[in-house]
Amino acid sequence: MAVLESKPFLAPSHTAVNAEIEVVEPASEVGDISERWEPGQRIVLRCRAELSPDFWTQTGISPDEEISLVGNATCLPARATWRSSASFSEQDGCWRAETLVEIDGAILAVELLADAWVVGPARTGSTDPRNATHEGAKLWQLPRPLKLELESDQAAFPTTAISFSQTGRRDVPWVVETNLDADPTWSVSSAIRLYVNSDSSRAASILDGTAPEDSYALIQSDIHLVVFHQLANWRDAISPSQMDTIAEHDHNSLAALGAALAQNIGIPLGEALRMSKEEPSNLIARSREALRFGRDEHP
Repeated sequence: MAVLESKPFLAPSHTAVNAEIEVVEPASEVGDISERWEPGQRIVLRCRAELSPDFWTQTGISPDEEISLVGNATCLPARATWRSSASFSEQDGCWRAETLVEIDGAILAVELLADAWVVGPARTGSTDPRNATHEGAKLWQLPRPLKLELESDQAAFPTTAISFSQTGRRDVPWVVETNLDADPTWSVSSAIRLYVNSDSSRAASILDGTAPEDSYALIQSDIHLVVFHQLANWRDAISPSQMDTIAEHDHNSLAALGAALAQNIGIPLGEALRMSKEEPSNLIARSREALRFGRDEHP
């Protein structure tokens, strides 16, 4: 059954606006940007849109009122959003707008979500003149944001170096984060990521593999706890035995990672999920024991 979005004002049909987003800098097709972009390099996106004649009749807006195109880019790992806008103007009988969104490469990482909105004075249908117009309403947007993958998934574990001070993270050498919506079927590359703090003096050695062994043991222990905790959030909907089945059929899934990690520390997946919620300190101790933490020189 189709689901229609309900808005408290007249909104145009999807076909009433024709919009596109392209990568200007670095010169690249959207699907090839991971091969062109380098960490620290800025990205510039061009957003273009054209309004069809039906736009005006469907919205009840007059062509002499201001309508804007808003380009929007969001980087969730960087916790940052960039926007720019331009007004539509008539050119050769067509109403068009174009704007450039410039994205700071210094904090950019992993992926970028790009969207285009059409914003203007929407008609609410109210008989009260004070409420008849909704100023600055989002009249139209792309059916789904355009995703630009900035990193390949060839690494053994999804890892990104990023400035913690610029992205609002605590001043620690690393952190393991999950997508809060990730269920056991999600791919590892989409569900979880290790962020290394590029502000830390320890970042270079962690990334090039020369850090003390105990540093990597601590990182792996953090991964254990985060993965088990995320999977445990789904225990009521997806049982550990169902997660085992998912793992058998999809070796790239979060469930498969959880099953492998549980096996590595010598306990069933269901027990690892229980401990992550009820006995996290005991789970950490079990993880560190399996990883032989402290057997070598401390970091």
